[in-house]
Amino acid sequence: MFVALLVAAGCVVPGAMLSDDGVIRGRVVNASQNHRPCARAEVVLRAVVDGQLVPVAETLSDERGFYEFSGLPVGSECVYLPGANHDGIHYPGRRVELTAAKPTLDVPLAVHDAVAEPSPLIIRRHEIAIRTAPGAIHVEEAMLIDNPSPRTFVGRAAHADGQPLTLQLGIPADFERVTFEKESFGRQFTLIDGRLVTSLPWLPGERWLRFTYTLRNDDGQRVWQRTVDAPCESLRVQVRHEKLDEVQGSLPAAAGDDPGEKVFASEGDALSRGQIVTVRLGALPIAWTTYARWSAVVLLSVLVLGAAIAMRFGRKPSAPAENAKAQDARGTRRSASRKAGQAAR
Repeated sequence: MFVALLVAAGCVVPGAMLSDDGVIRGRVVNASQNHRPCARAEVVLRAVVDGQLVPVAETLSDERGFYEFSGLPVGSECVYLPGANHDGIHYPGRRVELTAAKPTLDVPLAVHDAVAEPSPLIIRRHEIAIRTAPGAIHVEEAMLIDNPSPRTFVGRAAHADGQPLTLQLGIPADFERVTFEKESFGRQFTLIDGRLVTSLPWLPGERWLRFTYTLRNDDGQRVWQRTVDAPCESLRVQVRHEKLDEVQGSLPAAAGDDPGEKVFASEGDALSRGQIVTVRLGALPIAWTTYARWSAVVLLSVLVLGAAIAMRFGRKPSAPAENAKAQDARGTRRSASRKAGQAAR
C-alpha cells in the first residue's frame, strides 16, 4: 500500500527502488507530563514529494504510546517525517531516510498539553535598530521569545467569532512593508485593526523572531513609539542619525560600539507588557519628492492668488469706461432729438 501510494505521488522511481521493507516506529510521549506515554495519539507520516511534505499514512499509538509504519520503500529517493497530533497541534519529529544499511529506524515523538491563558511568554532579549533616510525611517527588530512553561501556549480569542491570539506586535500603526526573516513567520501574521497579530502556537522553549519595517517621514519630525509585547528582560535601541545630539529616548542612555550611533537600553528591572518606549528623532531628512509636492502647492497658491488679484483689479477700469459709453449714447440721443425738433419747426 505504501509503495503504490508513494509511487503514485512521484516520491519513488520504481526502477530506483531497493526494497519495500522499511519500517519507521517509535513512541509518543507527553513532555508536559514527565514524558508519560501518550496513548491513542494520531501519528501522521509525511514524505518529501517535489520538495513538499505530503501525508502518505496515518495511524494511532497503542496504549503504551508505540506506533509503527511498515512496508516503506527503502532508498535514497525518499525522505520521511513522522509527527503526532495532540490538543489540535501537530508536533513533527525529525526527518529520516531509510537505506539498505538501516531499513528500520526508531523516531521518538514528543507532544505537549495546550494552555490558552494566561500568556507565559517572556522576551529575553529585544534588539531594535533605527536608521533614518530621506523620507523614511527603517527599523530592524530581533526578539528572543521564551515560553518557559511545559505547555504550548495557544491563546484565546477576544470575541466568540475571532481567532485566538498568542502575540501582537506593538510597532507603529503606520508601518509599511514588514518583512520577516523566516517566511514561515510571515505567513502566520495578519493585520487586524492596524496591528500585526498571530495565532501561532508557541511551544516550550526559546525562538528568535526577526523582522524589518519602514515608516514614512514627510514632515521632517518624528517620534518613534513602540509598545512592549510581553514582559521584557532586556531591551536595547540603537539609533543611526545625522543629528545625534537631537535624539532623545525614554530609556536610559547606554554605551554604544559605534560613535555614529546613539543607544538606549533598559536597566535592571524588566519592562512590563504594554509599556511604551519612545525615541524623539528631532529633525529628519526629507525626500526630494516632498519638496516637489510643497513647491507644487506653493506655485498653485501663487497662481490662484494672482488670478484673483487680476480679476479683481481688471473689473475696476472697465466700469468708468462703460459709464462713459452710456453717457455718450445718452448724449447722442438727446442731440438727435433736438435736431429732429428743430426740423419739425
